[in-house]
Amino acid sequence: MYSSYWKPNDGRESTVRTDHEALHRDEATHKAMQSDETELRPLDLETIMSSKAAVKFWYLHRPKTMAYVHRNATKIQSLGRAFAVRQLRARHGAEFMAELARQDQARRDADELKELSDDERAAKEVDDAAYDARVEASRRLRREQMEQERQAEAAVRLAQAAAASARRAEAEQRVAEEAEERRVAAQRDEEQRAEAARREAKEAEERRVAALAEEEQRVAEEQRVREEAERREAEDAARDEERRRVEEEERRVEQEEAERRREEEERRADEELRRKEEEAAALVALQAREEEERLEREAEEVRVREEQERVQRERKEEEVRVREEQERVQREREEEDARVRELEERAQREREEQERRVAEAAFAAQRAKDEEERIRQERIQQEKTEKYEQSMSKDVPVLVRRRDPGRIVSYDKQRETYAVKMDSSVGGMEITVPSSDVQLDDGRILSPRTKVDTPFGAGEVVGLDPHVGCYAINTEVNASDGDQFLAFVQIKDVAVYVEEEEERAIVEDASLPLPDEIGLVSARIVDSRIVNRTGTRFIQYKLEIRTTNYGTLFCWKRYSTFRLLCDRLMKENGMKRRDIPDLPHRHLVGNFSQKTIGERAEKLNLFLNAAVTAEHLQWGIRVDDQIAVYKRRNKRATQPSSKPTGRTSRSIFSRRR
Repeated sequence: MYSSYWKPNDGRESTVRTDHEALHRDEATHKAMQSDETELRPLDLETIMSSKAAVKFWYLHRPKTMAYVHRNATKIQSLGRAFAVRQLRARHGAEFMAELARQDQARRDADELKELSDDERAAKEVDDAAYDARVEASRRLRREQMEQERQAEAAVRLAQAAAASARRAEAEQRVAEEAEERRVAAQRDEEQRAEAARREAKEAEERRVAALAEEEQRVAEEQRVREEAERREAEDAARDEERRRVEEEERRVEQEEAERRREEEERRADEELRRKEEEAAALVALQAREEEERLEREAEEVRVREEQERVQRERKEEEVRVREEQERVQREREEEDARVRELEERAQREREEQERRVAEAAFAAQRAKDEEERIRQERIQQEKTEKYEQSMSKDVPVLVRRRDPGRIVSYDKQRETYAVKMDSSVGGMEITVPSSDVQLDDGRILSPRTKVDTPFGAGEVVGLDPHVGCYAINTEVNASDGDQFLAFVQIKDVAVYVEEEEERAIVEDASLPLPDEIGLVSARIVDSRIVNRTGTRFIQYKLEIRTTNYGTLFCWKRYSTFRLLCDRLMKENGMKRRDIPDLPHRHLVGNFSQKTIGERAEKLNLFLNAAVTAEHLQWGIRVDDQIAVYKRRNKRATQPSSKPTGRTSRSIFSRRR
């Protein structure tokens, strides 16, 4: 991370060095991560909660954002916990998390039991037994309720299945009855059609027989008429012949006398004529018979042809009639099927419409019920949310009705109860009490302007926000009103400020007797810290001192102490500036950066090494009110000239050049 974009708007220079090249290079990244310091995304919050360095950076360089963070401390804590849980779950799996939770709960239970007295342990066992009994009773009631619900659902399902089976059986019976009716109607229609076909066939046969008889009668009548006409013609011809013969006979008789001579010739002529006439008559009769036979044959052929045509015509008519009958039957069947389908579809639509109306009514009732339930749940959730917004967060001191004081552990939004850790019980027993039995303990809340210590330095209390469980701390006590920034710190991280003595020794082996004089062997810087006292910030360095007769000592000294020692060694003991590293004075800005602190620690170590190894120097360090360590001059060493020739000094500081 880099320094903040924020700069003071009063003309002052920022106290933070800014890597402008890095800022310009990663400007797009910064804008993508956070475009507005007062609006944080879950990614930004997880970034803040992911490491101590990120938290420290945001506290130091994003005070406006951290104010927003503390206003939403509960959400941020939840996000931080969720982030940590997701990381562990992704790394080790869900079973590991469950096992971790079980082990942690078992350890907490064991620690609580270990710290409790016999009476408290017995009381806790009684409470646990009562709680387990209540839990078991609740579970039993829940199981019974679930069993009753299951039985009710099973009964409803059975009733629905029985109703569906009844409807199905009724529909099947209705379909079977309709099919039977259709079958009977089809059979009746088939019998009627067969009877009609038989009647038509019988009538056709009768018509055919009558037509044949009529045709035969007509042919016979025509034959009789022809025979009668031929007979009359023959009779007429015979009469004419007889009359002519009689006339001839008369003429012959009349002429017999006159034609006696020609009688024989006439007789012969007559005979010849008669013979010819007879032959002609026979020929005519033969021709008549042939013509009659031909006419009979033609009539028979015509009759046969007409019979064939009639039969073919009847066959075609029968085929047409059968086809029309089949088409009519098919059409009637299709119409019947369409009518049945229409009736079935109408009945199905009526049933579906009835079911839809019933379902719509049930759905409307259920929706109204759900809407009422939703409104009730929303009202309950709104009330719970309002109570939650007024609830107190973790570590807030409270008073529990008819019990001892305690501190809030958590708030159950659904049950509207607090988990309170009692202060008077050994091990801090937790109890669950309703929210109405808990009230804020004003006596244990730090009053405004109380001087406190926080992980981010000392400051003064401005106030407490019980909902987020944070104190508002003014960390810039001596600054003007416009330059002051409030840090929102959790209650457990706030402690009443206690003035500590700077010079307090830490003895590695406290069992050693305190000698009259403690000799110095070596000294070096091993640690550093930033201290806030009475609104002033400064840096202390932890000094490790190895002695000749009192082991190893540790103490905290300010940078100004080493500056004074350096000046005194140069003024009183003739130590030259070129023999020691440059110990610069305090800067106007940038004194608290890690880079500056590290560089000063390195220079202080070089200075202490040179001061300890220089044989001509004599000096001491006051560790506390009782202990002081001295470095004595080696009397065999001569005073150094203006051009030091000591191998040690040159070898120590040659690396610096």
